[in-house]
Amino acid sequence: MNGEELLWLYQTGRKDFSRTDLSRVDIIQADLPDIDLSRTELDWSNLSGTNLSQANLARADLIHARLIGAKLVRANLKCTDLTKADLSWVNLDEAILVRADLSDANLNQSFLRNADLRDANLSGANLSGVDLRGANLSRADLSGANLSGVDLSGANLSRADLSGANLNSADLTQANLNKADLSKSNLRKADLQQATLKGANLRRANLRGASLTGAILKEVNTSLATISELNLAGVNLPSRVDLSSANLSGANLAGVNLKDANLRFALLYQTQMQNAHLRNASLIDVYLRESDLRGANLTNSILSGINLTGTIMPDGSLHP
Repeated sequence: MNGEELLWLYQTGRKDFSRTDLSRVDIIQADLPDIDLSRTELDWSNLSGTNLSQANLARADLIHARLIGAKLVRANLKCTDLTKADLSWVNLDEAILVRADLSDANLNQSFLRNADLRDANLSGANLSGVDLRGANLSRADLSGANLSGVDLSGANLSRADLSGANLNSADLTQANLNKADLSKSNLRKADLQQATLKGANLRRANLRGASLTGAILKEVNTSLATISELNLAGVNLPSRVDLSSANLSGANLAGVNLKDANLRFALLYQTQMQNAHLRNASLIDVYLRESDLRGANLTNSILSGINLTGTIMPDGSLHP
């Protein structure tokens, strides 16, 4: 079937084109809302500018397809293969992309607000300028993805694979990153205000200059992470940073504002904490062995059950 035949049949009232072979078809700037293209062969097709709102494209083959500027609002793309597809400037707001394969796809400047991307494969995808506000990316594969400056505010990234991802200056305010893998990721200057990172893996992540005001990092593994110069201005008791049971071994916390922070049971072995602000912080049962606390402010901190063996104290003396 060619594009002209499909358009003619659609205009006569037919909407079911499931399991049709439409490989390399050209259907440009057409109006095809609610069309059923499920399990259809659309590899190497050109659907640029076409309105496919609420279309059913579940399990369709769209490998290398061009959908530049297409409208796919609330479309069903569950388990669809979009490998290396060009989805730049596409509107996918509220679309269903559960288990879709978007590896190496071009999503430049696309809209995915409140889209369902659970278990989707986005490895190697171009996500520059993407709007992912409120999107569900739970368990999605975003390893090595370029998300620099991307708006992920309120997004669900729980258990997502973000290892090695570039999240430089990304907006992650109120995002759910519980148990996400952020190892070796770049979170420089990222906005993580009020984000939840319970059980997240931040091993060797770079959080230099990131904002974590009100963030919840309970049971986080931040071993050897670079997290100096964090912006924690305005932290107060109702929204204090929760680092209880976090692994901060070898981390750089020099000069960090951790006023009122909860560091109970945290592992701070060989952690750099020179000139850190720990006023009113809870340091119960903390492991501080061989850490550097020179110049740290511990005024009114709760200190109990701490291992200080080999620790450099605030006055510069070495604890035996």
